[in-house]
Amino acid sequence: MSIGGGFVTALTALAVVALSAVTCVLLLRLRVAGRALARCGAERDAARASAAGTTRLLRLAAGELRQAMLTLRACAEPVAQTPTVAQGSAILALSSQLLALADDLEDHGVPAGAPRVLREETIPLGELVADAVAAVAATLGSSRRNWRVAPCLAGLRLRADRRALRHVLMRLLVNAARFSSDGDWIDILAEHQPGGVALVIEDEGAGLAPLDPAGGPASADTRGIGLGLALARALVEAHGGRLMIETAARIGTRVAVVFPAERLLEAEPLPA
Repeated sequence: MSIGGGFVTALTALAVVALSAVTCVLLLRLRVAGRALARCGAERDAARASAAGTTRLLRLAAGELRQAMLTLRACAEPVAQTPTVAQGSAILALSSQLLALADDLEDHGVPAGAPRVLREETIPLGELVADAVAAVAATLGSSRRNWRVAPCLAGLRLRADRRALRHVLMRLLVNAARFSSDGDWIDILAEHQPGGVALVIEDEGAGLAPLDPAGGPASADTRGIGLGLALARALVEAHGGRLMIETAARIGTRVAVVFPAERLLEAEPLPA
C-alpha cells in the first residue's frame, strides 16, 4: 500500500470516528430534548388539570355561597319588621357557615401533597355534636328534623383538630338535613370499627348524589355538596382516619367517620 493510500485510509477512519462521535452527541442531545419535551407535556397536562380543578372548586363555592346567602336573605327580611330570637339565631348560624366556607376555600389552597397542619386538642365529642346540631337546626327555619343523639357520645373524648372536626361534622349534618324532609329522623351515634372508632350519621332522606372516584359528586346537580365533602374527606384522612358513605335513593344515607383507636381517649363500651 502506498503512503498516499495509507494516509487516505487513516483520514477516512478518523472521519468515520469523528462522524460517529458527532452522531452519538446528537443522539444524546435528542434524547435529552425528548425527555425535556415529555416533562413539559406532563407539566402542561398537570397545569390544565389543576386549572380545571380550580374552576370546579370555584363553581362549587359559588353554589354554596349562593344557597347560604339566599337563606340568609329570607331570614333577614322579616327581621326588619318583627325580629325574633329564632331568626336572629338563624342569621348567626348562617354567618358562621359563610365564615367556615371561607376557611374551606383557604384549606383547598393547600398545595397538592403538602401535609395539613393539625392543631390538636382534647375534644368532648358530645359537646361538639350538640353545638353542631343546634347550628344546623337554626338554619332550617320552619322545617324540622328529629335529631337523635346516642347517649354514649357524652362519654367520648377525641384527640383532634377542633376546627377540622367541627367542619366535618357540620358538613355531614348539613347534608343529612338537606337531603331529608320535614319530620325525618337523623341519628348520630358511635360504634367500634376495625382499627378504630366511628362517628356515624344516619338519615332517612333521598340519598346523596353518586360519588365519583375522587370523592366528589358525579351529578351536576349537587347543590354544593362537592366542595364540603371533598374537604371533609381530606380532613379526616389528615387525622389518619377514613370517611365511608353508603347511600341509596329514597332510603337514606349512612356516613361513618372512622378515627384510629389511639385518638379515642376515653369511652363507655360502644356497640360493634
